[in-house]
Amino acid sequence: MWYSATQIGITEIDMDHSNIDTMLQLFFSDRIPQSYLEQIIRSLIRHFDHEEEVIAGLGREFPDGHKQEHARLVQLLEEKLVAWKDGSLDGKAFAEEVRSLLLLHVVEFDALLGEPAD
Repeated sequence: MWYSATQIGITEIDMDHSNIDTMLQLFFSDRIPQSYLEQIIRSLIRHFDHEEEVIAGLGREFPDGHKQEHARLVQLLEEKLVAWKDGSLDGKAFAEEVRSLLLLHVVEFDALLGEPAD
């Protein structure tokens, strides 16, 4: 589980990351149906909005570049979700890509959210 090594120090956001990671772990364990993947993707997309709301609730400005990255990821996830649903993308490969994208996003973007505001 990657999230414990990449906590950003904002509890609500860290919990979202933990929950998404747990959902992915369950998916990879084959203990839940393949159809659960869509719920994971929808949860991740909702997380991006929630992350922006949490930062606003802290009275901080959410960086424009980070917002743009969220929009890019949402578009990519929606496109991949369509491909998975039409059978042209394997669910496990999609989920692995999602895990990698999320980890990279947390390290490159979300980690900066935990830094104290100037």
